Amino acid sequence: MKIWNKIPIKDNGDKLIDIPSYLKFFEPHPYYHLGAPYKDKNSIWKLRREVVNRLVKVNDYLISNNNLQLLIYDSWRPLEVQEFMFKRAFLIECKKLDIDASIKNMNSYPSILKKVEKFWAYPSFDSKCPPPHSTGGALDVSLSDKHGNFLEMGSKVDQMDETSYPDFYSNKNNNESILWNSRRNLLRQIMTRFGFVQHPNEWWHYSYGDQLWAWKNKKANALYGKI
Repeated sequence: MKIWNKIPIKDNGDKLIDIPSYLKFFEPHPYYHLGAPYKDKNSIWKLRREVVNRLVKVNDYLISNNNLQLLIYDSWRPLEVQEFMFKRAFLIECKKLDIDASIKNMNSYPSILKKVEKFWAYPSFDSKCPPPHSTGGALDVSLSDKHGNFLEMGSKVDQMDETSYPDFYSNKNNNESILWNSRRNLLRQIMTRFGFVQHPNEWWHYSYGDQLWAWKNKKANALYGKI
């Protein structure tokens, strides 16, 4: 459980809707491509209505002021998909350490679970502490040029190491680091301008209306619970 999971949830009933198809997306969807259990491959890119409205404004602002666009990596995530990806991340970390572990004995490796949970919310089915993506209020997003081509940001989305921390490159002075830091800052500045908050460990993760958003903004409650 994260500190923001203590924030109560009063779901305002905002509907889950499709993200407009004219926005740019990673294709094929990275998790569906890995075999994640989405029920409908044609209905993956969804967020709460107010989140979509704000996302469109972010994209319009980027186009008008920076000649760039958003590139959306992931959005609403059913709990079954969260569970699939969490378990996959755990097994990847075990393989890196040459540990022969299985999903059945995950709890025997608390240090590995702790590392995984820096980047993947535990797939809790408890309505009081839902994973952010399962609320429809969180998304993973990057920047692209005007043609939709990914701009390098200094680490891959979902890369589970310190290079993914939002400010990792802020004190590094080589040309690549300066460029990557400036792009991360630009994304953060514009996303927060339109009401989103950033995950403390991930340059790509932003949310509106969930418990993390409420905690960062000192709100009495979150607007979105598990869908």
